[in-house]
Amino acid sequence: MITVAKHTKLQLLAGGLFAVCCFTFFQSALPYHLFFKEEMQLFLLTGEHFLSYAGKPAWLACYAGDFLTQFFYLRGVGALTLTLVLCAEYTLWAQVLRRLGRRRYAAVAALLPAAADGFMHCGLYYGLPTSLSIILTLLAFEAFTLIKRPAVAFAAGVLLLPGLYIAAGASFLLFPLLAGVYSWRRGNRFAVVALLLIAAACPAIARPYYLLTPGQAYSYPFPSSINLRGVDRTREKILALSVEAGRGRWDEVGRRAAEAAGLSNPIVTYFANIAASKQGRLPDSLLNYYQPFTRALFLPVSPQSDWLTISFSQEVFFHLGDMNMAQHSAMLGMIFSPRRRSSRMLERLAGISLANGDVQLADKYLRMLDATLFHRSHGRVLHMSHGGSPLLMQDTLRTASDYATSLELLAGSCPDGGCALDYLLCYHLLNKDIRAFATVYDRYLRGKEGYVAPRLYAEAMLIRLAAEKAPAGELQAYGIDPGIVSDFMEYTRLYEQNNAAPGVLSGRFGRGYWFYYHFARKREEGEV
Repeated sequence: MITVAKHTKLQLLAGGLFAVCCFTFFQSALPYHLFFKEEMQLFLLTGEHFLSYAGKPAWLACYAGDFLTQFFYLRGVGALTLTLVLCAEYTLWAQVLRRLGRRRYAAVAALLPAAADGFMHCGLYYGLPTSLSIILTLLAFEAFTLIKRPAVAFAAGVLLLPGLYIAAGASFLLFPLLAGVYSWRRGNRFAVVALLLIAAACPAIARPYYLLTPGQAYSYPFPSSINLRGVDRTREKILALSVEAGRGRWDEVGRRAAEAAGLSNPIVTYFANIAASKQGRLPDSLLNYYQPFTRALFLPVSPQSDWLTISFSQEVFFHLGDMNMAQHSAMLGMIFSPRRRSSRMLERLAGISLANGDVQLADKYLRMLDATLFHRSHGRVLHMSHGGSPLLMQDTLRTASDYATSLELLAGSCPDGGCALDYLLCYHLLNKDIRAFATVYDRYLRGKEGYVAPRLYAEAMLIRLAAEKAPAGELQAYGIDPGIVSDFMEYTRLYEQNNAAPGVLSGRFGRGYWFYYHFARKREEGEV
């Protein structure tokens, strides 16, 4: 027989190991997952924001959960906060199991539901409000068990159910199940059926007030999709790039993008391209990464795009200085975010307004940021983060996907073209449009004093000159390094001699533009 002392020691041991495992797991495997969850919400310390939670069930669980989620912003604190919540849940489950007569195995068996809930947090849309919803329900059951008289306990349960649904949401359905088992063991079988029927009716009765579908009424605040895959390492690496970009640590973005280059993922390349442009070396590093034509210079947004792609798409426009498109993308990111609130998107909108000189709109956004815990001072310097790029603020009739027009306007608004010029030149090169590339290059860079063309541009220009059979004098006018000309002649010889076999050329020339020009292909389903 396990004594109370032994049970306490066993629970402390099991709980301690559980806490260590939880913290280690989330801190080592999913730190940016937690950072990004904080970016997905906007928690304001205002009365108006508090009252907004009354519009949905689980107001207490959601408010408390969102309050705690703010601390995910701090490195290491997110994993600690989540661990403490899961440990509290474990402790309550152990107590509940003891109440239900499972004293002998309670300390170990309680690990199963707590660990299952922790596993769900690997999903991007599963948050602390859900765990706190479960905790509130377990606390309500604990209070229920303190009432010794069955009739009084039943009456209290009936009165408690509607309030529990309002405070905790869908997890309140656990209460009649636990209370039913507890009442059954005490011989009150009528209470089991009655509590189950009342619990089933509560969401249906409250649904019109909350404007929820039947499915939402019985599941809120649980997300509509549950993650069953565990850790998604590819997504974690992408979220790391996004979070570091949002905090302006572009050297770290470049380092992490280089580490993730083997994923051949357009979003990884997208952030790598921006980081390289920030450092003035986009043409030097362009072909060091998987380049699915132009899809990694700009992330195409369509009705089929997921929210992550939509939210990432604004980053390049802000960097280049196209504030109209940056604002458009940031607003879409806010609208399609899971809760229609996002501290990351609000910071970006504040930065855009400051860069545009729209003081009144900027002040509105900054007042909202001032009502947060961790985004107050950060919001006021956002306008500096576009790196001095020329700003494109005037309205121009163009489609959202007309990137060439946007880049041409940006390049033309700055005497030296700025970073938009490199983006425009690389855009044409990735599309294999040598004529358009040469037109832009001749307009801005040919004959520019002290300018030395990057190897990428020199290789592309040699294709054009060879196709036009340009005289030697024109070749000299571009100042192309003789070594690159020799490499071009060798590449051409091998290409013709081996009947355009990519295997022969990839070893020496696989990272060059000539190889890309000849062998990069598009599939019918999309770009690769």
